[in-house]
Amino acid sequence: MTFKDILVYAGAGKTTPICLDVASTLAADHQAHLTALHVIQPPYVPIDIGGSVPGALVQQIEDQARERAELAKRLVSEAEQRNGRRIEQRTVDGDTISTTLLHSLYVDLVIVGQGNNDDPGEDDLAEEIIMGAGRPALIVPHAGKVRSIGKRVLVAWKQTTEATRAVHDALPFLRSAEAIVVMEVNPPTERVPHIAGVDIATHLARHGVRVEVSSTTATEIGVGDAILSRAAELGADMIVMGAYGHSRLREFVFGGVTLHLLRHMTVPVFMSR
Repeated sequence: MTFKDILVYAGAGKTTPICLDVASTLAADHQAHLTALHVIQPPYVPIDIGGSVPGALVQQIEDQARERAELAKRLVSEAEQRNGRRIEQRTVDGDTISTTLLHSLYVDLVIVGQGNNDDPGEDDLAEEIIMGAGRPALIVPHAGKVRSIGKRVLVAWKQTTEATRAVHDALPFLRSAEAIVVMEVNPPTERVPHIAGVDIATHLARHGVRVEVSSTTATEIGVGDAILSRAAELGADMIVMGAYGHSRLREFVFGGVTLHLLRHMTVPVFMSR
């Protein structure tokens, strides 16, 4: 597997240029087609609002949406000039989440920003993409700078289908990484003897991927911090992990570790579910 078709969501926030630069770098590395998508959300008018909605208010909302779209286009053009790589621009009217998920069906990798409640230009799509795209997602943090991507990788391993899917989806990165550490937090004790991470390390070796394995123990509330701390120690520029969660009636609820990483990431996080 390789990445030949990459989609990046181009919002109008401060994280967008970072996402575009990361996407451009990866597209160049993998000789992939790169598409930047921006969705113009129609005005939201609550059905229970009293009386009619002033036309001027609707027009103002539409004008703001168009201004955001123009800013997104400009950011994409600037990224093309900065990185010397052509980016296909798509500006589409529709619901932001469902439209982005639709376009995600036809690519190998989706790149989105972490989301930032303090930046009104940001679209917080990370959780929706992970949950519904059916494609691996690379989440780019809104804080700090991304100087490299996929050179020093920390794999947060757990014996689950989500984790193994993430590892296999990340093989294009892992095959070219300079250093990879597979870290298992709170490895199971029912298997004796059990060497943390050795099974997945052996499997990856058969794909030509050499890794170092390690393990640590942490309280349930501290697993996410243990992963981030280890990433900092290694100077990792990417974390690979499965997105763990469960369904609650019609709602998908992320587990504590996944949610913690999404909220507090310090480097890009590659996730599959």
